[in-house]
Amino acid sequence: MGYLSKYQKEDFKNVSWEEYGETLDKLYKKVFEYIKKKNVKIDAVVPILRGGAFPGTYLAFRLNLLRILPVQYKYFFKDKKIELKRILSLPRADLPNKPIFLLVEQNHCFGVTASTAAKDLKEQFLNCRIIYAADHMDYSYQKVENAEVIFYGKLTNETRVLTEKECKEKGM
Repeated sequence: MGYLSKYQKEDFKNVSWEEYGETLDKLYKKVFEYIKKKNVKIDAVVPILRGGAFPGTYLAFRLNLLRILPVQYKYFFKDKKIELKRILSLPRADLPNKPIFLLVEQNHCFGVTASTAAKDLKEQFLNCRIIYAADHMDYSYQKVENAEVIFYGKLTNETRVLTEKECKEKGM
């Protein structure tokens, strides 16, 4: 819990719906260009609940995808340890043998939940492909194991790895 205790209320920024909409639109355009260029047909949007429901539903709507199959994970604090547990697995749906999933998260900080979800998808669907999208992603942790490509709407410095000067230089 040491990581969480570093933050104060004033460290958080309220984002307007207008600004959030612009971030989602940037994310949509990146995903759309990729699937158009690579001629990819996404079989299901897989939002990581809770936060991933918002960008996942938005992307499903914009990409004209009907199948939304959520997964859910939760961190539990137990004996001064943090443990990530799967709460809801992807249901077995009418999917092709080699499905292509658009795995979606809201705020990607370290990427542990996303990497766990991608690993679980690969275990459940051995030959699946995973495209990963997050509305916000920490600059220093732009990685998700098992994802063939990663997209974000806006980069952040939530882990505070970068200095203020580095953030300004990178336009963050």
